[in-house]
This record gives sequence, structure tokens and C-alpha cells, in this order.
Amino acid sequence: MTAARPSPVRVFAPLAESPLLNRLDAEDADLAVLLAATSNPEPATVRVLLSITAMPVADRVARALDDRTDLPLTSLALLAAHRPDAKRATGTLRGRLFPDAAAPGTCHTFARTVAALAHQPASVDDAYLSGERFRESAAAADPAVLGELLAPLLDADTFSDPAEAGLIALLDARASRAPTAQVDLAGTAALTRARRHRVRAGLIARREQTIRGLAHHTAGLTLAANLWFDALITAADTPAQASQALAMTEDAADTLASGGDLGCAWPAVRSRWQQVIAARTPNSHPSGWEQAWQAAETTDDGARWDDTQRALVAGYELLAEHVRTTWRRSDVPPTPDQCWAVDPTGRALLHLVADHLTGYQTHSPLAHYDDRLLIAFVHGLAKNRRDDRSTDLHIAGLIAAIKAARSKAALLARTVPADLGLVVPMRAETQRLIPVPNGDDALTAKVAQLGWLLAAHPDARADLLLVDESTDSASARAAAHAIQTDHPQIRVTIAARPDHGSAKGGAVLWGLAELAGAGRTILAYTDLDLTYPLDQLGLHIAALDQPTVGTVIGSRRRPDSHGYYPPAGPTPATLLYQRAVRDLLQLDATDPQAGFKAFSVAALRAALPLVTDQCLAFDTDLLAAIRRSEYTVAEVGIAALHQYIEGQRGTPRDYDAMLNAVHRQALRHGLDPDLRRTPTWDRIRRAGCLAVAAAERPTTTVLVPSTPR
Repeated sequence: MTAARPSPVRVFAPLAESPLLNRLDAEDADLAVLLAATSNPEPATVRVLLSITAMPVADRVARALDDRTDLPLTSLALLAAHRPDAKRATGTLRGRLFPDAAAPGTCHTFARTVAALAHQPASVDDAYLSGERFRESAAAADPAVLGELLAPLLDADTFSDPAEAGLIALLDARASRAPTAQVDLAGTAALTRARRHRVRAGLIARREQTIRGLAHHTAGLTLAANLWFDALITAADTPAQASQALAMTEDAADTLASGGDLGCAWPAVRSRWQQVIAARTPNSHPSGWEQAWQAAETTDDGARWDDTQRALVAGYELLAEHVRTTWRRSDVPPTPDQCWAVDPTGRALLHLVADHLTGYQTHSPLAHYDDRLLIAFVHGLAKNRRDDRSTDLHIAGLIAAIKAARSKAALLARTVPADLGLVVPMRAETQRLIPVPNGDDALTAKVAQLGWLLAAHPDARADLLLVDESTDSASARAAAHAIQTDHPQIRVTIAARPDHGSAKGGAVLWGLAELAGAGRTILAYTDLDLTYPLDQLGLHIAALDQPTVGTVIGSRRRPDSHGYYPPAGPTPATLLYQRAVRDLLQLDATDPQAGFKAFSVAALRAALPLVTDQCLAFDTDLLAAIRRSEYTVAEVGIAALHQYIEGQRGTPRDYDAMLNAVHRQALRHGLDPDLRRTPTWDRIRRAGCLAVAAAERPTTTVLVPSTPR
């Protein structure tokens, strides 16, 4: 028995791509004419039909198109431009351009000229453009129809000489009309855009060569160089300026190699050049990237990595090798914060990887993938290497490097340098402040993280204010001893402010008010431990740059967060606490208690007078006050340098007391229990405490239908 042959697969291509139109034989002429008379009159099809030049078929196709009454305006313009003898199409265009047929200036020639200007500008009659009849018609034409007909021309980046001359003549003829119509504004903008493109064409052509020359002196890092070149293109607005900019590109690599100044008078270009200089000599970085980049050229089975993926693979291998060689003989492996924040070599290596992820030889994964996908790629890479434990040090380090890279890229892209004020509250923190191996040397680590970030923008500045609220001021004294050297962009201030009635909140709120009063425009706070890396603060700053955003939470619980919770996520009690906060304060935030937040100075000044809570629940009081001040609360996912250990508890906290404080905050911020239900809060009150409510199993009611008798 012979098996039935499968039916051939039929592929239906768009009509404009039909071989019947692109390869016209004699026997296909009738079909082409039939298509002209009956097919969908879309511009793409009409354009292909009009490309038939063989006579007499071309005439027959043109007549068939001209006989149609269903051609849209764009198709009518195509027909009139290519076949000025198409009387019906030209007449229809004239009627649309001049609804008042009795008005002076109504003209078939003008209709044909507008169509030609959009699609065949070389065929426009220059003598007609300079005549009084053209000026009358241009003034009388319907501006909306005129704009629709000229859309292909107005959307172009460059013009031919006839197109530019025709558009200038049209705009000059319409200049006496008031108010200016949208077509006039669009035409002026198109001429400006085309002029700038022409002026900058030679400069744009030099881009790749210039960036390659600069990359030779910046260890392959190219993001700052690209931003400088963008500023150069924007500044070159005249032929003389373009010539000056082109001369700068020719000397840029040699000037950078010598550490010299380009001598540019344009402020934006000069500022961006300082960023290029800052990327010139990464002296503090260990070596090894080039070797890792070369080793990551292909996969284990010989296939080639995409260059954006290759950067991630190189970073993975570089950090994994550091862990293998540094901690191989250690009986007790370090935690992520010890490996990538406390240890100077590990910290510098993480920053090396982050620098190259921002843009290495123009290849960066950041522009192509969001952080959720990048984190999934890292875990997939670990799984392929049979190394799929999420707590492994090099995995945590690479994901933290991805976040740091995006943070630094965001700060680099800012046109205005950041002016930061950062509060760090302290109480009995001497152990964290003393040097290793007995302590964490946390202040040194934080200054190094923040300094690496600010180096992206040499004009950026930060005030780091440490506030000790304990009665013995021991932490303040330890911090004073921990300050090793001055940083050119960071000023460290230590304040001893004993406060019996505060539990972190008082220190933070006082510090934020002090820094706002000192003129800082972006305020933030974080804890002294190294869970939250300050090199990720650029994520907060980028989010704060969005309109209406008053505060940004560095969340440990977003899908693009990493490192804080076990794979199964937060505990039931933690989730229930979060739901209760949302119930009471209507804060739609995944991590309201996170100790890594940033604020705009305007939002903070409006909110601080409304905040009274100075204990551990002060975060939610501050967030609610910002919402009351009509600012929005945003969140960014962060990579915490934290190792979750089953059964291990952090700083003891009375979450029931905190939740009672949140309830008092809600009443103060406008909660009316009679008007708005709070089911999660009610459930916790009925249970007696948060832990009991979280342990309750939901009751299931089964409805059994009655048996008919």
C-alpha cells in the first residue's frame, strides 16, 4: 500500500511581493491589469504596479488604476506623481486639496506638483514653483490634506536638492497664513532635521573609527566615549561647528592617550569628555578581563557566543576563578558581602566586570535584555556548568555586577551630575567598623562602592552622614578611626546624637533633614551592614528622574531582585505583614521596610513634617507621608549581598509592635475603618499576633448538593 503524499505547503506572500508583479511576462499582462483594477488599493501594491514600465502594459495599468474610485489619498498621490496624465486621480486630489472649488488658486497643476514633491521631486517644474499661481494655491490648500499628501517627505531624514527647494517654496508661499498649521510646523522641522543631518554627515561617518581609537586607551570601555560622541553631534549645528567637531574626532585618541584637554568650548561636550578621561586608566582594577573575554569566545560544544552573552560568560568565569583560587583552602566559605564588599580584591573584581558590562568594545547586554532575563541567563549558565546553587558566591557576584553596571550606566547617561546626601544610622556598630579580620571595615567598603559609582560622573558629589544615636557614642568614635583617606567626590561626616526615644527612625529622619537643609537634591539612607551595595544607587537615581516620583525603594522582592530570600521566597509571616501594610496604608510596594531608599528633596521636604514615628516602623510612615504629598512611590530590584541560611535570624524585631505602629500611622494619615475595610489587619487582630495569623490554615467549606427524595 502506497502512503499518501503530504499536501504541499502553500505560502501566501503580500501582494506587493508577488512574482507576478516583479517578473512580468507577456501572458501576465492581463493579470497585472486585473490586479490594478481589483486588488486592495494599498500604496505598496500601487507602487509596484506603477513600477511596470513595459509599454503598452504600463499604460493599461495606469488607466485601470485611474478608473478606480476607491484609491486612498496616499495611493492617489502615487498615481498622480508617476502618471501626471491620470485625469481622474488628479481631479480627485484637487477636490480634496480645495474643498471650496470656487476659491481662488484651485489648480490641477498644484495637485500634481504636491504629489510629485512627495514621490517624484525631480520632476517638479521650478518655473511653476516661482509663479504667483503656485503661491495662491499653496495659501488656499487644505493644510490637513496637504500634510497627509506630503507625509513621506516630511518624515524623511534627508532631502534631495529638488525636494528641499520645493518644500522651501511651499513653506514660503504659505508663510503669510496665520495661525501656522501643523503641516507648516512639520515642514520647518523636516528642513531643520535634514540640514542638521547634512551638516553632521561627515561627523557621523567618523563615529566607529573614533570610538575604536578611544577604546584602545580605556581598556575597551566605550559607553562614556559614545555619550561624548552623541554630545558632539548634538552641538555641531552649523557647517563651521561640524568642521570643528570633526577636527576633535581626529585628535581625540591622541589627546586621551596624553591625558590632555580637547579645548572644547561647548559645556555638554566638555563635561562628557571628562567622563571619557575618567574611564581612561582603571588603575585600581586587577587584570584578567582580556583573558576571560578570549576564553569565552565559544561554548563548550564549539558554537560562538553572541557578543552580549559573551560579556556575561567572561564575567562569570572571571568571578568563579577568583572564588576558586582565593577561598579553595578555607574551611568556612565567606558570605557574599565578605567576598564582594569587604575583600578589596573581590570588590575591585566585581567592579571590573560591571565596568565591562556597561559597554565593552560597544557590546553590552544591558541595552538588549532586562535584568530579569540577565539573571535567568546567569542561573542557566550555572546549571549548564552543573553549578546550580543560587547561593554560590560567583553567581551572587555576577548578578550584583549586572546591577552595578546598570546603575553606573544610568549615572553616566545623566546630563546633570548627581548631588547626593546619604544617611547611615548607627547603634552599637563598632564590630562592623573595625578593620578585617576582626571586623567588616564597612565604612571603607561603602566609600569604595560609592566612589566607583560617582567616578562615572566626575562632577557628581556625595555627602555621607553617619549618625550614632547610642548613648556612649562608641560607633561614632570607631567610624572616626575607620576613615582612612579623603575621597575627591565624597565627604564623610560623623554625628553623635544620643536619643533614648529612637530606634533607627530618629537618626534617619534627622539626618535626611540635615542633608536637605544643606542643599543636597537627592537624599537616601541605608544600613551600615553591607547587604545593600551603594554601587547600585544609580538605579534609584534613574527612577527618581521620572516625573512625579518622590521616593524609590531598593526592593529585595521584585522578580528582578536577587540574593536576600530563599528560593521559595519570603516567609508567610513576612508576606502577611506586607499585605497588612498595603491594607492599612494603601502602599502598593513589595518591600516597604527595605533599608535602601532614595528621595527627591522636594518630596522629602513636603513629607517630613507629616512624619512622627521614630522607631523601626518609621519607613512606612515616611512612605505614606510622601503619598499624601501627591508623589508616587517607585521600586527597583536590587541584588543584595546576603546569604540566606535556614533558621538563622537577623536583628530581633517585634513585628507585632511594628504593625501596631503602622495601624496608628494609617489612622493619622486618614484611614477611616467605617469607610474602608482592612481584612488582613482584622485577621491578625483576631488571631492575636502576626505569627499565629500566618500559621492559620484557610478554612474550606464544601457544599454538598442535597439528594432528591
